[in-house]
Amino acid sequence: MHNNVVLISVLYPAILLWYIEIHSLVFGKPAGVQNIPDLYLLALWFVFGVFFPLLFYSTKHITEVRKDGIYIRLVPLNPSFKKIPIYIVEECKIQAYEPFTGKDYVDRPPSRRANFVVILKLITGKRVVISSRNPKELHQAIMSAVSNF
Repeated sequence: MHNNVVLISVLYPAILLWYIEIHSLVFGKPAGVQNIPDLYLLALWFVFGVFFPLLFYSTKHITEVRKDGIYIRLVPLNPSFKKIPIYIVEECKIQAYEPFTGKDYVDRPPSRRANFVVILKLITGKRVVISSRNPKELHQAIMSAVSNF
C-alpha cells in the first residue's frame, strides 16, 4: 500500500488543495480557481486534503496464520478478518510477482519492480496472492499450520 505511485496519487491533490485553501485564506480568493463557492472548496479540501492522506497513513495490511486458517484484514477498511481455511490450501510457494501487470516470474529473472509474494493455490482452483515484508516467514508459518492440520 505504501509505494511511490499511491503516495504521489494521494499527496499531489492534497498539497494542491492545501495550497488553494491557504491562498484563499491569505488573499481572499483561490489562485486559479474561478466561480467555485467556498463551501465546495472547503469540502474538497477536507476530503482530498485531510481525509484521504489520513486514511492512506493509517491503512495497514494484517495477515495472521492460526491453527484453523489464514486471516487477512485491511485496517481500517475491513471491520473483520477474512478467513482462508487451512484445509483448502493445496499449494503454497514464494514467487516473484509484479503487482501492476500481474505477471509471475517462473522461467525468467524478475524485473526491478517485482516483489516476492506468497502464492496460495486453493483446492477450488483459485489463486491467492499475499504480499508480506517477510515472505519466507509467512511461507514457513503457513506450511507449519498446514502440516499441523
